[in-house]
Formats: sequence, C-alpha cells, structure tokens
Amino acid sequence: MKGTGNVIYLVCDWLMRLAILNVLWIAFTLMGGGFFGIFPASAACVALLKEWIADRRPAPIAFYWQVYKRTFISANVVFLSTFVLLILLGFNIYTSLQFTGVWFYLFFSGTVFLGAGVLMTATLSFIPLSHGRKAKEALKNAIHLLLLHPGRLLSFIAGFALLLLCIRFIPGILPLYSVNIILMLTVLLFPFKQEAQEPV
Repeated sequence: MKGTGNVIYLVCDWLMRLAILNVLWIAFTLMGGGFFGIFPASAACVALLKEWIADRRPAPIAFYWQVYKRTFISANVVFLSTFVLLILLGFNIYTSLQFTGVWFYLFFSGTVFLGAGVLMTATLSFIPLSHGRKAKEALKNAIHLLLLHPGRLLSFIAGFALLLLCIRFIPGILPLYSVNIILMLTVLLFPFKQEAQEPV
C-alpha cells in the first residue's frame, strides 16, 4: 500500500508541476509580446524541467524569470533564423505547385522534410540555450544532437502524435498540458552534456 501511495503521489506531483510549467510558458510568452516570447519561454521551460528531473526544487517563478532574461536575445536569434528559413521553404512549396507529376512530389516532399528538420533543430536548440549557450553554438549543438540520436526521433514523433490525439479528444487539457509535454519529451530523449561552465 505504501508503494502504491508513493507512486500516486509522484504522479499527482508531476501533473501539478507540469500544469504550473505550462501556465508559466503561456504567461512568459505573452510577456515577450507572443512573437518574441516563444523561444525564451521554451528555453526557460527546459531549464526548469532539467532542475526537476535532477530532483532540485528551485522557486519556479524566480528561476524561470532568471533563465528567461538570460536567454532572451540568443533564443530570439534562433527564432528569427528559424522563421526566415521556414518562410523560404514556404516559397519553395509555392514554387513546387508549378510542377506536375513526379517533380511535384519530389519538390514538395523534400521541402516538407527540410521544414521538419528545421523545426526539430529549433526545438533541440532549447536544451543548449537553457545552459546559457549563444545562438550559433546552440544551433550547432542542436544539429549535433539530431545527428547523434536519429532513432529517438521516432519516439519523439510517437509522443507528439499521442499528445495531439489526447488534445483532440480532451481539448480542455490544452492550457495545462501541451508545450510542456513536448519539451519534456525533448529533455528526456536528447541528453546534453555540458562542456563548459554556465555563465552566471
């Protein structure tokens, strides 16, 4: 009974923490005007998740704010780079509409594949950004993680698909369990070894 009670407590504790984390992500994203708040809020979300997984319990709001401020510029450089690349790929998709037959499928599928790679690289960049890495180094580390663990992408995609399925059938969970689940999958599936001392 004691073991079962402990498991129930841990599950409820993590559900509560993840709900708080998603609310923090929404609040700090809005604080950055939405557009410029997404990536810093995500990097701070990853940093807090890593603290919790390491069984450390910093004050959530104060810790989140500290990481958010520290990563704001670097995270937005990554965000703008990602945004520009996606715009260019969007133009490429528009161009592919001019083709027919096999050329259309080649151009379209190739562009979608590249777009998915760009988005996954951007998502993985939150891990080095949370460690205080600058934008260029964070992108290099993200590409390295992507190339080093290609098989884990399947687990990530499966988890993402399961989340979408849950949201479709229970849309009420969206404000509490959405981005936090994606970022937790990222942290758990793609380990990042810090090679240098984090800036204070």
